[in-house]
Amino acid sequence: MNYENYIELYEAVYLLSRINAGAGHELPKLLRREEIVSSGINDSIYQAILKILVVNKLLKHDGASYKMTQGNQKKIQHIIENIIKKDPHKQYTNFYDKAINESHYFFNHITDSEYDVYSRCDFDVTFNIGKIVANHLDLTNQKVLELGGNSGGLGTALVLANENCHYTVIDTKIPCKVGNEYKLLNDVALTFAEDNIFELMLPSERNDYIVLMNILHDFDDESCLNILQNCIKHSDKNTKFIIIEDVLTGTFEPRDLIMHGLRLSVECRGGKQRTSDELTQLFSNIDFGFESAVKIDSIHTMLVMGAI
Repeated sequence: MNYENYIELYEAVYLLSRINAGAGHELPKLLRREEIVSSGINDSIYQAILKILVVNKLLKHDGASYKMTQGNQKKIQHIIENIIKKDPHKQYTNFYDKAINESHYFFNHITDSEYDVYSRCDFDVTFNIGKIVANHLDLTNQKVLELGGNSGGLGTALVLANENCHYTVIDTKIPCKVGNEYKLLNDVALTFAEDNIFELMLPSERNDYIVLMNILHDFDDESCLNILQNCIKHSDKNTKFIIIEDVLTGTFEPRDLIMHGLRLSVECRGGKQRTSDELTQLFSNIDFGFESAVKIDSIHTMLVMGAI
């Protein structure tokens, strides 16, 4: 997919995500394959646009064909014409500037019901990662604080693998609610605390480990440093920081890491994938440094940071 087509697809997603539903007619001529492809948009983009229209309930798909939903023909015509007839020197530039300059954090732009669904899906994903991580960490009789642990999949796996592990997950209301459901379902001694990772209000208590999984890559260096400084009152010179995320190699990056980074660039503008050295530099601001690294899967690496 070349640059122009990528921007077309991105703009289609952007525009169509803001359009509501309806129901019943055949496809207008403007939306037929031959019309779209002849306008210069390739077939893969055409298919993507149709899927976006279906998701936004502007089209119906019965498994064999697409049909127009009632009352939305003019809306669809306007969108497609806008994509086909745009002046690339104006609209592309304006759209690209908006994409790279406006801050955007995924969890600030979803509904409560979407966040609930996300948190339930996240549990299985992080639980499976946790089972691998448990092979590399001994948390028996340890006190652990995880920031942004969502519904607690990682924590559940680690608590099940380590006796007398006192594990607290910090997150917002909805993931904590979902997490407490899974806590009962799995019969694990996990504590969920609603809090802001940028302004932790928990009592100042020392932890043996502080876990940050898929958190730091969501933010720029300044925001990450803010998070780390909030951790200081919950740690001491014997505390270990566990970082689990898509750590870059600094050379030729694996495909999975590149794709993960593309998703990140859309969902969390301002976010940043980092190398081990860059993360070490970040932690040096709170007098912690690199100790070890373990590759967890095709995307995730676990780094251990200890006091300098």
